[in-house]
This record gives sequence, structure tokens and C-alpha cells, in this order.
Amino acid sequence: MSARRPPDALVLEMVRFIRMYVVMTPEQLLVTALWVIHTHCVSVFDQTPYLAVTSPEKQCGKSRLLETLELVVARPWPAITPSEAVVYRQIQAQMPTLLLDEVDAIFHHRSAERYEGLRALLNNGNRRTATVPRCVGTSNEIVEFSTFCAKVLAGIGTLPETVADRSIPIRLERRTREQKVHGFHRREVEPAGKALRAQVEAWCKTNGKRLGTKRPKMPPELSDRMQDGCECLVAIADKLGCGVKARAALVALLTAERLDSREMMQLKLLHDVRVVFGKRKTMSTKMLLAKLWDMDEAPWPKYYGSPLNENDLANLLRPYSVKPMTVRVKLNGGVTKVAKGYKREHLHPAWDRYLGAGDDDTV
Repeated sequence: MSARRPPDALVLEMVRFIRMYVVMTPEQLLVTALWVIHTHCVSVFDQTPYLAVTSPEKQCGKSRLLETLELVVARPWPAITPSEAVVYRQIQAQMPTLLLDEVDAIFHHRSAERYEGLRALLNNGNRRTATVPRCVGTSNEIVEFSTFCAKVLAGIGTLPETVADRSIPIRLERRTREQKVHGFHRREVEPAGKALRAQVEAWCKTNGKRLGTKRPKMPPELSDRMQDGCECLVAIADKLGCGVKARAALVALLTAERLDSREMMQLKLLHDVRVVFGKRKTMSTKMLLAKLWDMDEAPWPKYYGSPLNENDLANLLRPYSVKPMTVRVKLNGGVTKVAKGYKREHLHPAWDRYLGAGDDDTV
């Protein structure tokens, strides 16, 4: 007589499947596995949390994670910078699981005008009632297109605050030599992924409708918005017998320092500028950027996929009332040069107000 299958066997199998190909923390694996299951019954829930898969640079496993998820989520739709019209029509027609790669190109301020409509659509697509009105046909009939579906947003760097607030952050890092993964060959991996997806589909067919009526107790450490967005994952976890672990994992991920927050990036830049400024009274923009690029483990060499430039620097410092100006800087040999740059006297109030003591820290 075979042993009885434990209630959390399905989520554990999903965790093992993902872990074979991507290095992630235990909390990331558990939440991602629950998120995959929720894509198969997303229509019964009022909200869906985005999965924000980010990294500080390339080759950290983002694309591999998307390839792995494509085999097990419901109605996968992998896409790279699609047009706004394509997205809302596809969502209306199929309610897919949108696997959106290279979102750094969509959300970067350098491409603000080009992707304005798509960004607005992503900002409100986490609620079941979310729609976007559009004129259709020669008669310009107004049609309300649904924007609600499960979404993975993957990219380098940071996400806007409006999207980050609706997302579960999955921050990936480049794996070490000791961290081993299996080679991913789709034709070889697909059968196992298909079999696992069939198990999830069967489970959701049996349990899905009742899950939508559940109101599980949510961790008080999470904000109201986070609780509303993640309620679906906790409901699934409770049914699968891993509710305690799921709540702890969500708290760990959602209350950690949000590296995808623009405000956090602004504060980090302010700190790093203080470090590289040292005792100097002025620094040219060119020199400041060069020193920021050279900082160990800093995001500035790959900010949104390319090195932080003078416009990025100015935009991130602007909220602190710091602006570039013409300054005199001393070069080697005592030669003075006039260039665009920054003055210590203008940065110091922001350092003092937002970072506190220690403005003489140097690299």
C-alpha cells in the first residue's frame, strides 16, 4: 500500500522543478511556486500580485527563470516590449500569464513617451475589475478591454514605485561556482514541465472556485496593499498545508529593503556620491560618474542595463534640490579646469538631512 501523499507535495514538486534550473533563496522558491499555481485559477481572485524579477546586471538567471515558468504557468505568453494595443487585446482574448522580459526598456525615463500607454496599463492590471477604454472599428465604438492577468515583469535595475507596490520582488544575483544548476534544454525539460502543469491544473479544477471565497488571515507585518495582493497565495498555501511557511516567506520578501524602489536608489546614490566626493569641494560630472562606475557591487555601471549617465545622475539628485552647475575643479599638477559638476556645499544639506553624520566617509 503506497504512502499517503502529503498535502504540500504539489508545491514542493514545483519548488524542486524551478530550483533545478535557477538559483533562488528558499523564500523566493516557495513564493514563486505558489504564484505559478495561482496562475491556473487567477480568475477566481480579486487581485493578482505581479512577480518582479530583477537583477543588478545580466546573466543572473532572469531569462532562465522565465523559460522555466513558461513550462508550468497557465496560458504562457512570453513577450519583449510589446505594444500597448497588443497587450490589452491579448489579455482580453486569453487572460494569459504575461512573461514580460526587458521591462527596464519600458520603464526607463529615456523611453517615457514611447511606452507611456503600456506603463499605464501595467500600473492598473492587478485587479480583476481593471479595464482600459479604447475606440474600436470605423464607428469608434468604445470597448472596455480587461487588463487583468497574472504578470511576470523581468528586467535589470529598478521598477517604478507604482509597479513595485503591486509586486513581489524576486531579486536574482549571479550564481557562484559552488551553486550548481541543471542545463536547460527545452525539449528535454518540457515533458516534466508538462506533467507538473497537468497536476496543477487538476488540483485547481478541484479547489479553484472555493479558493476565491477564502479570506485567510494575513501577516500584520504587511501593508494593506500587500495583504490584498498576496491573499490569493496565502489561500492556496493554506489549502496545500504550507500556510505558515508561505506567510513567513512573504514577510521576508516584502519587508526587506526594496532595491527596486526608486526612492531607495536615490538614497543609495546620495550615499555613494558622499563616499566618492571625500574631502573635495567640487567634482566634475565626468569624474563623479567614473568613480561611481568603479564602486564595488554598486548598480551604477548597469543602471537599467547601461552605465549611469549625466542625465540619470541629475534626475536622481533633483529631489534633493541638487543640480549640476559650472564648477572649477583641480586636476593633477594643480591645473584648474572649468566643467559641469557639483559642489559640496550644495550636497551637504542633503547628506546631513537624509544620511545623518558621517559625510566624510571615503573610499
